[in-house]
Amino acid sequence: MTIPFDGALRVDLEGQRARYECLRPDCPNPVGGPVCATDLVPGPDGAPVRGGASRVADFVERVKDYHLTKHRGEITQ
Repeated sequence: MTIPFDGALRVDLEGQRARYECLRPDCPNPVGGPVCATDLVPGPDGAPVRGGASRVADFVERVKDYHLTKHRGEITQ
């Protein structure tokens, strides 16, 4: 049986949480994320700050290509 999808990207309606799941059965690292707007990340001065919705948006924009390149060895365009 062939599945019609390589992966699933889940984002809540407010853009506060996101997660990527690779659906290929042989994937060595099938889950990317989750990323939440409330996650603490290093700020410009190194002090922890909330990542915010922009961090979630950045994850959504790049997660599939990053996953395919790093964990599957595929080059995407």
